[in-house]
Amino acid sequence: MPTRIKKAMLLAAGYGTRLKPLTDHTPKPLVPVAGRPMIEYALDKLRVYGIEEIVINVSHLKAQLVNYFAAEKNLRVTISEEAEPLETGGGLKQAAPFLGDEPVFAINSDILWTDDSDTALNRLAQTWDDAKMDFLLLAQSKSRAVGHDKGEDHLFIKPENTLGWSNADAPYIISGIGIFHPRVLREAPDGKFSVKILWLKALAQSRLFCLPHHGRWFQTGTLDDIRKTEEALKQLPL
Repeated sequence: MPTRIKKAMLLAAGYGTRLKPLTDHTPKPLVPVAGRPMIEYALDKLRVYGIEEIVINVSHLKAQLVNYFAAEKNLRVTISEEAEPLETGGGLKQAAPFLGDEPVFAINSDILWTDDSDTALNRLAQTWDDAKMDFLLLAQSKSRAVGHDKGEDHLFIKPENTLGWSNADAPYIISGIGIFHPRVLREAPDGKFSVKILWLKALAQSRLFCLPHHGRWFQTGTLDDIRKTEEALKQLPL
């Protein structure tokens, strides 16, 4: 029976340094893209899926995000505060007391995506196998991605752990969207660290899997990325 994901973690605590000067006065998740705070696009997808609760980590200009989510009426929102940004892995570990003991969506707040007939979140949930997975990461074909930096994606997305690998769509990048089980945080370090530490451990145990995305994908981490995304959105309904 397919897994029903009840909770999502939104990563929203970073400084957004590549979006300066906008992020001098506005936290990155609230920077507008096509007239809407960028984080709203992920929230829309979660609402459509039927998510019940969101945990969001905040740090830089956190009062604005706390006030923003105080007005949320359709979702239960738990705020995980960080005195300073703890990076992706540290943010998850800090939020561990709020995540429970069931699989959770984890989504970067600067990610926008389109879906085909079956949504990415549905496909991830339907593919999740708790007995053999600790992470299931959505992979995006790099040729159809807007706003991707050079990274170490090739370390994690391989033919042998990617369900539905296509040579025509490779190379793939990590999309910043996925499912993970909070059990991976029990022995995770405290303080700042990248989630890649947890990915590498899961990969070594053959418990990290990837699922190719079938739609379009945008990362709005720089001013140029926002410009390109806004141009594309004029032709692509989210």
